Amino acid sequence: MANQRYEIEIPEEAVNNLDLTDGAKLGLVVNDASLTLTPVLTENNKQELSIRRFLVPSFLATIAFAFWILWQKNPLIPLTGDSSLATAVIFFGEITGMGSFIPLHLKNIRQEKDLIKKKTDTRLAPTLFFSIALIQAFAMIAFFWAIGYLFQAAIFDRLTATILFFVFVSIVNYLMVYTVTLISTSFMMVLLIITIVCGVLVAMVTNSRLLWWQHNFSFLGTAKAHFSWTFNATLIIAGILWGTLIDYLFVPIQKRYKQHHRLTILRVFLTFDALCLLAIGALPNNPGLLHIAHDTAANLLIVGTGGPMLLIYWLLPNANREFKLFSLGTALSMVVTAFLFYGIRYLSLTAFEIIILGLGISWLLLLMQNIHMLYETKSQSYQVTLKSIE
Repeated sequence: MANQRYEIEIPEEAVNNLDLTDGAKLGLVVNDASLTLTPVLTENNKQELSIRRFLVPSFLATIAFAFWILWQKNPLIPLTGDSSLATAVIFFGEITGMGSFIPLHLKNIRQEKDLIKKKTDTRLAPTLFFSIALIQAFAMIAFFWAIGYLFQAAIFDRLTATILFFVFVSIVNYLMVYTVTLISTSFMMVLLIITIVCGVLVAMVTNSRLLWWQHNFSFLGTAKAHFSWTFNATLIIAGILWGTLIDYLFVPIQKRYKQHHRLTILRVFLTFDALCLLAIGALPNNPGLLHIAHDTAANLLIVGTGGPMLLIYWLLPNANREFKLFSLGTALSMVVTAFLFYGIRYLSLTAFEIIILGLGISWLLLLMQNIHMLYETKSQSYQVTLKSIE
């Protein structure tokens, strides 16, 4: 038996769907009668791909920046503020970063062998570009806000400012090019988590002296808060990214499972949640009609999240037992939390909002992970035949 040899017959569909461009190697994972084929791009190839694409736009942007500071006729360039190094990096970095990201992603779409995935990626490309552009701009603004806070009143001569500009814009372009190689459902979920956590933490830190927690969580986005735009922009971007993630996951799955009406209902619930999250950020909790609209969107988000939790046994009958029990447990926790706030007024409004949001977002991310494992990963496996070779 130790010397027994087998011949593996790989389905033609699996071979045709492979993309081994840019020096990628073929990865094989065999489990019982299933074979998963994955193009693996080595670190050297990733680095070569990135260097080839991020240096040119970085040099061009630096040349434009050099002409810009000469036109300013100011020998000293401030780190932040109007006509500053930060403003130039944000402006040119957004242009060159997205200018590198978009063509490379479109090239990957054109080279895609799976027709369903190719059509899906093409349809979702505008939404993905918009989400990535917003996140890039928000990240750069937040970064230079922090840098400006640490190095207040910092100024540079023209040569130093040009060198720093090249370093910053090169990092931005490299990250944008590298992001193309990471685009996937898992990456979108990680990006969503990072966006929410970082944006909310920035809003909390900047308003710590105002004792925001004595009011409510939504105070961070009101006119009374410092830099309220960070909190509101975080929720808006998270809502857009959440909607993009839903499309990115559900469109190819529903094309393979066209009669799966339960998935359609689940997708409606999740899209509704994404719209509510966006609305919470777009409608600050200021007095008047905005307060009513903000509270309505927040309450609808709770209902839209709690609904699929309670219906999880029907919506995802193939999910593992642990996740189903966790879903019901999370729904029960939300009910208990609501009772502690609305019923006996034990919890403060801030504590109620933080607990509900924490439970809801955690469950939603786990739900997306389970859907990915149940349907998308399954569709990437192929049946193989083992033949004994005498």
